[in-house]
Amino acid sequence: MDEPTPLQVFRAVLDPVRLAVLGDASSGPISLTAIAERLEVSQRDVAEAVGQLRSIGLLDENGTLDPSALRSVARELPREHAELGEPVDGPWTQEEAAILGRFFDGVRLVQIPQAAAKRRLVMEKIALSFEPGRRYPERDVNFAIQLIHPDYAAIRRYMIEEGFMDRADGAYWRTGGRYETPLLPTFDRDDDRTIPTTLSGVELRPYTAGMAASLVRAANHPEITRFMTDQFPTPYTMTDAEAWIAFTGGTEPPLNYAVHLDGVLVGGVGGAAGRTEMTGSCEVGWWLGPEWWGRGITTAAASALVDELFAQRGFMRLFAPVMHPNAASARVAEKIGMRLEGIEVSHYLKRGVRYDRLSFGMTRRDWLARG
Repeated sequence: MDEPTPLQVFRAVLDPVRLAVLGDASSGPISLTAIAERLEVSQRDVAEAVGQLRSIGLLDENGTLDPSALRSVARELPREHAELGEPVDGPWTQEEAAILGRFFDGVRLVQIPQAAAKRRLVMEKIALSFEPGRRYPERDVNFAIQLIHPDYAAIRRYMIEEGFMDRADGAYWRTGGRYETPLLPTFDRDDDRTIPTTLSGVELRPYTAGMAASLVRAANHPEITRFMTDQFPTPYTMTDAEAWIAFTGGTEPPLNYAVHLDGVLVGGVGGAAGRTEMTGSCEVGWWLGPEWWGRGITTAAASALVDELFAQRGFMRLFAPVMHPNAASARVAEKIGMRLEGIEVSHYLKRGVRYDRLSFGMTRRDWLARG
């Protein structure tokens, strides 16, 4: 009798009666009566299952499992492609890179590992193909995975089971894995780390204690906070300025900057880095004294901030919430390359009035595409 093939074994265990017979046969001779009663089927059905398993060589004449048949099947199963063996570049240890090299041929996955630890590592590498913070329709996920391995359904399921991806309402998003930070262009900068902008005379400077009085003069105007959250104080006092400058000094390198026009403090831009599951994302915002509105200063400053956060800090995604009546701030978000990603109706309660929240965002890929 020929030895069974892996495909024959796979087809055999798809039937619950044959699977039950195999399970009983692994510990000794089977009982047709016992199996029939347990599965609530006829003894004839069980007998047919036994005959089919004998025909492919999984059961011997005594009705017990033939270990040699299983060993022959195991020898035919796919094995790790040790001959590939090229370490895979990325945020991996030397050992991890060597393991990945046995399963990948370039960008293609040649085999899904059977060992749980190796499979998890492979799923993490595939997960790096998806940007944190971005939602993907299922068709895009399937297409991206098919470029790596034909069994996109299995890969997708494994990534979810391992916690690298999640899904809801037909959308998928990355929820885990390490972050690869590509080599990006950097800006030449003065020793004081002033950040130039594309608008003459406008630059970003880290806050210093000596700016407190200038900050109060620029920020102490009720029109600034008309469509901002109450985190921005009004009236704006010296105590507020000193507290803010002390807070910004706690981040090194800084994420928040004072906007200067010809050496005069006129506004501010900055970001708040996400933590835990929001790691790699940064919320950004901006403000400008009314005296300087309508001159392109905010757009120039916010654009310079975006370049700084992507090029120097390695963020994967930036986002900016805007209170709906603030059309000027929405225009700034669009001008610096952000897209309107959603509207949260009646999100804000400001001075007794409900306002929608406009959610703008952009990814590193969006920023790189701008050239």
